[in-house]
This record gives sequence, C-alpha cells and structure tokens, in this order.
Amino acid sequence: MTAADALLMVMVGGLTAYALLGGADFGGGVWDLFARGRHAGEQRALISSALGPVWEANHVWLIFVIVAMFSGFPEAFGVLGSTLELPMALALVGIVLRGAAYVYRAYGAAAAGPDHWWGRVFAVASTVTPFMLGVCGAAMASGDGRPDDATAPFTSAFGLVSGAFAVTATAFLAAVYLCRDASRRPETEHLVAGFRRRALGGAVVAGALAVVLLPLLWRDAPVVAERFPTRGVPFVAVSVCGGVGALVLLWRRHYTAARLAAGLAVAGVLWGWAAAQYPDLVVGQVAAVSAAAPTQNLRAMLIAIGFGVAVLLPALFLLFRVFADPEPAGGDTRH
Repeated sequence: MTAADALLMVMVGGLTAYALLGGADFGGGVWDLFARGRHAGEQRALISSALGPVWEANHVWLIFVIVAMFSGFPEAFGVLGSTLELPMALALVGIVLRGAAYVYRAYGAAAAGPDHWWGRVFAVASTVTPFMLGVCGAAMASGDGRPDDATAPFTSAFGLVSGAFAVTATAFLAAVYLCRDASRRPETEHLVAGFRRRALGGAVVAGALAVVLLPLLWRDAPVVAERFPTRGVPFVAVSVCGGVGALVLLWRRHYTAARLAAGLAVAGVLWGWAAAQYPDLVVGQVAAVSAAAPTQNLRAMLIAIGFGVAVLLPALFLLFRVFADPEPAGGDTRH
C-alpha cells in the first residue's frame, strides 16, 4: 500500500464519521422541517436537545477531509474547486445558515426576528447541504463538472437523484438515532412511535431511490459502474443488511443496536462508492497517483494525523459522553 492509498483510506474514514455524525444532524433538521401534528413542538424540542451540545463539533470531520485533500492531493483539490464551486458553495452556505439559524432560534429570544422564521431557515438549510454534497459525489463519479459551466453538476439526473438519496439517508439515520433519544426519558417516550414510522419511511424512500440510481449510474458514470459489481456490491450488501437490521431492531425496541445497524447501512453506501471510484478522484480528469503530493509529504501528513487523532478521539468521546448521552431520569435500563 502506498502512502497515497493510506491517506485516501483515512479520508474515507473521515467522510464516514461526517456522514454518521454530521449527517444525522442534517437529518434532524429534515425532520424539524416536516414536524407536524400535535407533537410537532415536542419533536422539535427533542431534535434541538439532541443536536445542541455536539452539532458544531461534528463539522471537524469535513474540515479534516478538506485539509487532507488540499495537502495530499492538491491537483484534485484544484479540479474540484474549479468544477464544483457552485454545489460546494451552496453546501457551505447551508452549513453557515443552519448554524446561525440554530443559535438565533435557541438563544435569540426573538431578538433577531420571530423564532419560527429561524426554525424554517434551520430546517431548509439542513436539507440543502446534504443534497449539495450528494450532487458533488455524483459529479466526481461521472466527471460532469466543467470549469466553464458552474451549473453542469445540476444538469444530470444522476446528480439530482444522488442529492435526494443523500438527504433521505441522513433523514433515515436521524430518525433511528432519535428513537433512542426519545426512549430514554419518560416525558419523551411517546415520541418513539412517530420516529419509528419516519425511520421506516426513510428506509423505503432510500431503497426506491437506490433502485432509480442504478440505471443512471450505468448511463452517466460508466467507468464507476464497470467497477461496481466487483468492488461495490459487497458493501451494498452490508448496507442492505444494516438497514433491514436497523428496522428489525427498532421494532424489537433495541435502540442502541439499531443505531449501530443504521450507521452500517449508511457507511456501506459510502464505502461502496469509494471502492468503485478508486483510483480516480474525479473520473476522466484526475487520478490519485497523478494528483498525489510527494511521498515524504504524505508520510509526514499520516504521522501528524495519527497524533491528531490520538488527541481528538478521546476529546470527542468525552464530549458525547457528558453532553449527548446524559442519564435519563428514573433510570431506563433498556438497550
């Protein structure tokens, strides 16, 4: 294994962490947008409570991947910046607006305008960002991005459906996570049934979009499609098993195990795409070998990342343990 391959694997690990942690945050915003009925206020309060202590920390993984791409594969970074500037800029705008709206709604006390306005901005921005990231991933697989046409990634049905799939996957993930959060307190336990239905609906829609994506993959990204049967299918099988397992575990009220299974379902899709994409970083434009920085630079980066992870992971674990998973009142013993 070369140093470039090792760095790519580390970057895929960072993307996985962002998909499972930041993705669930975006999915929570999706359900905030679609909260309806007499429990809508309680659902939004639960989502806000689940996201509040950790939602900014999860963006560290996206920053890590961007820095690794810039330092380890500068040519690829340049190609992405010149061909995907519009969806990437819109994703960034979504992240910024989402953060600002969350703060204004949670702590502004209507000083910056009615809270429900900021709630809508928060929810819509939470949907826009994963959609744009899905469009970017599709453009990398198809090579649709062009420096002379910023809108090119949006002209492909493959890109648009990929964006919708990304939104649906984050919504499914968030619904599963929120089932556990709701179950841990007697005052929110009645919300579990609603989020279980949302998880089922998310899984069904994601499955339907995946079926639609397959022929589009062969039409719009033939290079990746040819590699997919031998490289991607095993990971997709893992994803399907994880998704079905998550729904079964939710039905049996094993919410912690359901979280793990749902995470495996989403991660399997990402791993399958990464395996089929390799060795191209942008199909038809730049490959990993030609775009990689000198080997000594890559090795230095890997060493620095190792030390950084040794500091970062315990800190994040403590953050989640202290703030995101408090002991429920009365002591809930379910797993």
